[in-house]
Amino acid sequence: MDLRQVSGLARPVDVHYATNRWIAGIALAVLAVAWVWRGIATGGWLAAGGWAALAAIAVFLAWALARELDPDRELAAFVAPGFMLPGLLLGGAGWIGLPDLAASFLLLLAVRVLNRTTGMAATLPDGLGVLGLGLWLAFEGNPVYLTAGVAALVIDGLLPPRDLRRSLQATAAGGAALLLFAATAGALPAAAPELPALAGALVIGGLFGVAIRAAGRVNSVGDENGQPLSPTRVRTGQLLALVAALGAVLWDGHAGLVALLPLWAAMTAVGAHRLAANRSADQAGP
Repeated sequence: MDLRQVSGLARPVDVHYATNRWIAGIALAVLAVAWVWRGIATGGWLAAGGWAALAAIAVFLAWALARELDPDRELAAFVAPGFMLPGLLLGGAGWIGLPDLAASFLLLLAVRVLNRTTGMAATLPDGLGVLGLGLWLAFEGNPVYLTAGVAALVIDGLLPPRDLRRSLQATAAGGAALLLFAATAGALPAAAPELPALAGALVIGGLFGVAIRAAGRVNSVGDENGQPLSPTRVRTGQLLALVAALGAVLWDGHAGLVALLPLWAAMTAVGAHRLAANRSADQAGP
């Protein structure tokens, strides 16, 4: 069955495109190397295989998030896996945990709801999936992701082409999900914000601001309709991702930073790539 028949957010990885083959090769290489490394280090080859699979998915998510955050800079997305590697090395050594892949995936979907890189609007199953995943993550301890998902669905209907009915439906469904969480869980941050984690997040956010500024002009087109992407929608998706990432750090401190390593790697990659491009243009002169 064609996923596009039920989902406006699905972007299958078509191996006919060279860049898709490259990221598949990178992910497989990470899987193989991480499996051998962890297997030798721990002696538990089955558990090492599971850890390596999660690491490979994290690398893929970093690439996919970078593609969504800066659609015009396709090659910049391949910088993101490089920024993921230090985190994976620290995780493999047991100094930090692995990222929360479900949280990164939810924010990937939320950004895609807004920027519509697929060339399609989110469908009802998409909205229910975003809300369901967000609610599950909220019960796992962090309602920031549920809030981000609700915000994406509501804002989607307010941006051109406007669809107030879509926004009202998302507001009602999202409000119900938030109320359900508040009534049954009511979790609060475990402690005051951790300043080192917040400082690191703000530095990355500042670098990512270079890409946000550049989003005033977008040349990429939607997958299905071939129409140019809306700069307003692309920028709104970027801002939502940044606010959600900062919110996760404020809520969970260092754990929130680690949970979204693929997103932080993606933001660092696209920001650094844009900054390097700007410097090269300045040096080239008129």
